Amino acid sequence: MRFLVNFPDPSERAALVRILRAWMELSCASMDIVAAEAAEAPGAQSVVFWDLDGLEPPSTAWHRPDCALFLCSRDPQRAIGSYACHPTGFLLKPVSMERLWEAMLRCSRLWFSALLRLEVSNNRVKIGIPFRNLIWVESARRGCLLHTSHQTIASREPLHWLEQQLPRGVFMRCQRSFVINLTYVREAVGNSLLLANGTEIPIGRGSKAAVLDAYRRFCQLRYGR
Repeated sequence: MRFLVNFPDPSERAALVRILRAWMELSCASMDIVAAEAAEAPGAQSVVFWDLDGLEPPSTAWHRPDCALFLCSRDPQRAIGSYACHPTGFLLKPVSMERLWEAMLRCSRLWFSALLRLEVSNNRVKIGIPFRNLIWVESARRGCLLHTSHQTIASREPLHWLEQQLPRGVFMRCQRSFVINLTYVREAVGNSLLLANGTEIPIGRGSKAAVLDAYRRFCQLRYGR
């Protein structure tokens, strides 16, 4: 899986590359970022960002079912004409994390295989859980319970071992018995973290300052504030 960035302006290209790397970190995905001009044609499972301000519109070679094409411009009026190219979407420059997040959801089928995964055993069956889909992990009587966006999975692995496998900056132990995915935190309320689904996860007394600081850093990366 790869990102193709076709921006002739070096500063604009560098800015987009930085936000793409931040998206990969937050999404726990592994992809390559290359210049579009380095490829004669789009490779399999490519997400292309094409600068309409410095280039001619892309040719039909980029219109493929295994390729997502996002056209970019500083002029919002170019959005109307750009749809003659049948792109996956139009992005106004400079591209924000929020808009990039929305854009990537449109082509999630392409990059799902690039998501990094946590390998655990459940009833002697190996399961690969995308880090992105793991909401929180809690210590249980015999191992841990892993709460994902689809189901709860029991594992015999201890919490401290699972914590070591999870990407730092996205996951954090907020209390002795809980490790949380900060992506799913809506807000910090009192001594708890409120998740998007309404679940409240307690914050340990001795770790509250560190948890809130980590959450602030995460929000700065995720939302730019």
